[in-house]
Amino acid sequence: MAHVPPVFPAPPGPIHLVGIGGIGMSGLAQLLCAVGYAVTGSDRELSGPGRDHLYRCLRARGIIVGEQDGTVVAAARPRAMVCSAAIEPGNPDLAAAGDIPVFGRAAALASVLDRLPGKQIAIAGSAGKTSVTAWTASALKLLGRSVLMLTGGYVIEFETELGPGNFAADPAPEWIVYETDESDGSLVAFHPDIGVVLNMGTDHHSRDRLAALFSRFACNTTGKVVLHADLAGSINPGKPHQRTLYFGGRTGQTVGVHHLPGPVRCRTTSTGVTFALPGFGDFAARQFGRHSAENACAVFAILNAALGHNLDRETVRTALAAFRGVRRRFEKVGVTPKGTPVIVDYAHNVEKIRCALETARELAPDRLLAVFQPHGFGPLGFMREALVRMLATTLRSRDVFVFLPVYYAGGTASFSPTADEVAADAAARGAPVSAVPDRKTAGELIRSERSPRGAVLIMGARDPSLPDWARTFVAARPASPGTT
Repeated sequence: MAHVPPVFPAPPGPIHLVGIGGIGMSGLAQLLCAVGYAVTGSDRELSGPGRDHLYRCLRARGIIVGEQDGTVVAAARPRAMVCSAAIEPGNPDLAAAGDIPVFGRAAALASVLDRLPGKQIAIAGSAGKTSVTAWTASALKLLGRSVLMLTGGYVIEFETELGPGNFAADPAPEWIVYETDESDGSLVAFHPDIGVVLNMGTDHHSRDRLAALFSRFACNTTGKVVLHADLAGSINPGKPHQRTLYFGGRTGQTVGVHHLPGPVRCRTTSTGVTFALPGFGDFAARQFGRHSAENACAVFAILNAALGHNLDRETVRTALAAFRGVRRRFEKVGVTPKGTPVIVDYAHNVEKIRCALETARELAPDRLLAVFQPHGFGPLGFMREALVRMLATTLRSRDVFVFLPVYYAGGTASFSPTADEVAADAAARGAPVSAVPDRKTAGELIRSERSPRGAVLIMGARDPSLPDWARTFVAARPASPGTT
């Protein structure tokens, strides 16, 4: 007899989330709570920098959070469990589950979203997903639409007393905007009304594997597909071409019937990026770098796909300019006592690190001190060669790039390559790259920076303590919170 997969239960549950402290799992917990589920959860780390506020927000919503030792499962007796991708066999909560059905995050999320009446906009790609998801939700709200948003970062304008900012929901949302994940292939679980692919990188899979995943995601989309023009030859959107809207791409490039041109005349200033879209005029954003102009172009294309081509340009221009950004996405947290700006970024793959470096260099003509903490041994090994090549060609001789030890969150790991080994590869190619044994040593380097025309850029994913560590070097913070 064929195996029939279990159906995710309807509210009120209860539902238990294993690994609830992750950015994606905590967002799902808030969604489940908002649509009427009783929610419990556990995590390996229940306290510490960057975590305490999140757990306060979850508990204030009535979500029970406890140790990952099976006790919460035994007490709650949930109807289903949801596990993050980081959970391994033998986990105490899984052992306590017995015959309770267990779902991956994507399967649970897709099931819940498909029961909601709003139209879905799913954002995919190797870089920029979080910012574009948040920016799209922000713009739709400013255009008068009701929105539900779920994303992989804390969005400044959606932060509340009860919400850290990775989830927000209006009553009866017309549009549901969320990001998907290609790293574990789970993006193919979704069937959105509008599917978006921003770009294609190399930090988790080969380009052929990614092209296949993104093509399947596009084919699963029931309505319009929004693709970056550079992906036209790599991703098959399926179905008639008139349903595909392309955006961006090389100057002068035209793809398909519907193609919004890429940004030109991009210029980063101390307040953000300015750019022009040929045929649509000048734009300004509070975000930094050419990649942010590309993200704005993507949002403009999504709005066209969702609301039609007759949008009032001035209203859209205002909506794009109003977006305040996402925590840890080129977030200027302040300046050191010696006057050097300190920037925190979630960059963790080759494309994101390159964008962060190039953007910071525009704001730091003297020297850039970049500190990077790899977010796992597996990802560092996968991108090792590409990262070394990028550092050798992107860094200036007066810049300094420092590796922190690889962040280890527990579980099975190869513990190879080390940050020292990858730094040595880059240094052998003439790049100004080194590794330090700990944060204390990196901190001494940061405190020695003294140029207001320089910058300190601290990069890394997963570890929620990085922003708090960055703020220990800050003497003066921006006048208003978040990115300026």
